[in-house]
Amino acid sequence: MHSTRPRTAQRSAAPRGLAVLVLLLLLALASGCALQPVEVVRPDMFRNYAVYLRDEMVRRNILDAEGNYMEAAIRDNRDYRPASYGEELYRRLSTRFRSAEARNGLAGETFADSAAPDDNVRIGKVGFALGQGMDVISVSLTAVTDWNGDGVNDWLVTCTVTPLFGSGPREYYLAVENVAPTGVLKPTLLAIRDCANNECTVLVGKARSKVLGFDPDRSTDKAPSNFVESQPGQQIVMPPHAPAPAGAPGAGGPG
Repeated sequence: MHSTRPRTAQRSAAPRGLAVLVLLLLLALASGCALQPVEVVRPDMFRNYAVYLRDEMVRRNILDAEGNYMEAAIRDNRDYRPASYGEELYRRLSTRFRSAEARNGLAGETFADSAAPDDNVRIGKVGFALGQGMDVISVSLTAVTDWNGDGVNDWLVTCTVTPLFGSGPREYYLAVENVAPTGVLKPTLLAIRDCANNECTVLVGKARSKVLGFDPDRSTDKAPSNFVESQPGQQIVMPPHAPAPAGAPGAGGPG
């Protein structure tokens, strides 16, 4: 059992810690709502999901009420495991979650399709970084878990767009469900974290349309079934001078 809360100095005997872990496991099993196992690839980015999408992740049995999760190295023969997640995301991840042009057929569907010959791209094992126009775009696999509860593991992906000048960055929190070896990867946009003037706002539900200029859940394709509903207000304003998330470009690129 892992916690998404900031670590503090602790001194405890190893046997006692093991006993507590066993007790938590037994309680979860006894309650009939054991947590979904999570293979965390980028702990810094996963922590943002746990903070900004806490209620949704608790509802999906990915976090418990205290923000803990069950980490496991998931090995399922039904999962697609590419040699390079970075290459797969660059070549296959649809940009429709952020690009009106891609949605209207005026630009390439994927990041690779939309890249110009002189764009600078760096592809790593779990993500990629792309210099495109006046933006630096960083995309990384964040975790693998059964997001939609259908018994097949899905990908949680973070896309961070940092302007070279002006405000920013903007983070997109995505779920790519039932990943297959071929075809375009069409993510569900779970939330946007938009930063400007030393203030960051987390947008879910209909509030996402205000910064995108379009409704991300409407397209020529079938609307996603796993829409993350927002609560009244539909946004969370972070305190002034809140630091950028640890996974943002410049704080650790894709590995």
